[in-house]
This record gives sequence, C-alpha cells and structure tokens, in this order.
Amino acid sequence: MKKGIHSDYFKDVEVNCICGESFTINTTVPGPIKVETCYKCHPIYNKDKVIKKVIKGRMEKYLEKQKKIDSMKK
Repeated sequence: MKKGIHSDYFKDVEVNCICGESFTINTTVPGPIKVETCYKCHPIYNKDKVIKKVIKGRMEKYLEKQKKIDSMKK
C-alpha cells in the first residue's frame, strides 16, 4: 500500500445507540460513534417488532377501482 493516501484505521471504537445498546467495531471514523438504530432496535433484525405490510393482489385492486367507479356513477 502507498503511504499517506489511506485514512487512519481505528480499532475497538465504541458505538452507542439511543436504545442503550453499546458495542465496539473497527472503523476509519474516530469514536465514540452515536447511532439512532442498531441490531437490537431495528425492526428488520428484531422479529417481535416487525411491521408486516398487507400486499394486495391485482384482483383486489381491480375490485376497489370498480367500487369507486360504481359509487361515482350513482
């Protein structure tokens, strides 16, 4: 590697989340680092808090449009 062109690498930098979780990582950013979401509080990683979307199929969308059209005609 060429000297002087790469950023400094910091080991064991502390990361603090607003949920109270803290852990250490290796990074080029000097610490401590504050984050809003981590693996403990993010909904994708936490199966208990996952918000499930109801996905409508083509037929349901079509029927909703038809109901709107019928109600506008009346």
